[in-house]
Amino acid sequence: MHPLADYRPFLDPLPIWTRTWIWPLLIIPLCAGVAVVYKTIRCRVISRLPREIVELFFTILIGMALSALALAGVAHLMQ
Repeated sequence: MHPLADYRPFLDPLPIWTRTWIWPLLIIPLCAGVAVVYKTIRCRVISRLPREIVELFFTILIGMALSALALAGVAHLMQ
């Protein structure tokens, strides 16, 4: 029997949480998409677009990493 034979969309979530190292990697395409869309709308000089997208991408990634570390520290102190 196929492992997804009893899968019902929106009722039974896909089992991606069994591998805990995969889900944090989903932040990479999310940051890339946000950076591309935001800078495509806001960039005034089109020749600087790729550089500004890369800068914003890494800014978002670093900000998310620092936020995660801060929240992990707060959670550790609360225990």
